[in-house]
Amino acid sequence: MSSTKADRLAKRLADHGRHLYVYHQIWTNQVIYSLERSMNNNQVLKQLTFAGKKTLPSALRKDMWRPLLTATFPSPSQGLAAFRKLRELRMLHEHNWEHPDPEARKMPTKKMRGHLIMDQKANSIADIAWVLRHQEELGVKMAQKHEDNQNRIREELLALAKEAEDGGVPLLEQSMKDQEATIDKMKQMQQQGGPNAPSRKQIGESMVALKGMRLRYEKMKAATSAIESAKEKAMAQAEAQDARGAAPDSISLVIEPPRIFSQPSPELSSKSKGRNSGLQGPLYTTEGVVLRWTNPLDAEFAAEWPAAVQHEYAGLARHTAAPIGQEPAVSVEELIQRNTSQKYTALREARPRQIEEINDDVEEIDDAEYERMTGKSAANLAPARQ
Repeated sequence: MSSTKADRLAKRLADHGRHLYVYHQIWTNQVIYSLERSMNNNQVLKQLTFAGKKTLPSALRKDMWRPLLTATFPSPSQGLAAFRKLRELRMLHEHNWEHPDPEARKMPTKKMRGHLIMDQKANSIADIAWVLRHQEELGVKMAQKHEDNQNRIREELLALAKEAEDGGVPLLEQSMKDQEATIDKMKQMQQQGGPNAPSRKQIGESMVALKGMRLRYEKMKAATSAIESAKEKAMAQAEAQDARGAAPDSISLVIEPPRIFSQPSPELSSKSKGRNSGLQGPLYTTEGVVLRWTNPLDAEFAAEWPAAVQHEYAGLARHTAAPIGQEPAVSVEELIQRNTSQKYTALREARPRQIEEINDDVEEIDDAEYERMTGKSAANLAPARQ
């Protein structure tokens, strides 16, 4: 595999999920979601729901599908989350629908019910607006949670650095040695047996306590190192400002918490049973979300959109959505030119020149020469010429 092809593949995998393509059927208003710009036959057929006889095609007809919109998200994780949620909502619309006329005495016919179930264009656009609002609210909560977590980490770092400054490192080292000796003694007593032998649970609790001491010891050393590094940077900044004649009072001590402070304590990790409670979830936001509409009037199917969402015109398109970084096609001639291959364009441009070359090589002959060469009378050509 060449380096250029490998780079393109790596970029494509890195952006997988960042762009979401939405297509709709021009007759039935069925909607599908795709992570690829071109529709895949198997992916489309898996998304379509059986709504009656002859509602599921055996193969995809691209002339019956048109791009509805293209959604671009700030991160691939946010796009994949929206893709999963939109498919769940669409399945809910198709399997848990309400009667269009509550006052009607009879249910619609099977054919009418099939059309009602397949018509998901308006519902899908409203679902996209709901998902974006939900991600915006979730992003605000996660940002507040992230800020609270950072404040807790800073307080813990300063407290451990103060404890280390007061001589807490030697005391903690001695406590770790005593705990190790206690665990070894408990293991020996368990091997010997007897009524006073400790259980496996007691030994496990002691080992968890020792693990917590070791983590606290590592955090204490990391906090001391982080504060020393911050002080060195502040001193260097103060010296630079003194050289420029600025006041040294404007120097601020910026402490970057080490990565070890993001790890959960052994007590929390043992209670979570495999769930890593120290990892921070993705921060969703509507800043940078761009919706490119084939028909901008379709956006009115949603009652409200988040204020940060950008709406753009995607331009004219056939059965495949327009590329992301390309200017929209506003005329049919421009669309035809873009969809025409370069090889066909070159052949079409070279055709007049080839015709001229052929005409230059052809020599006209009179009727007598024609009769001599073919053995036929030139009078037979008169009806054809007329």
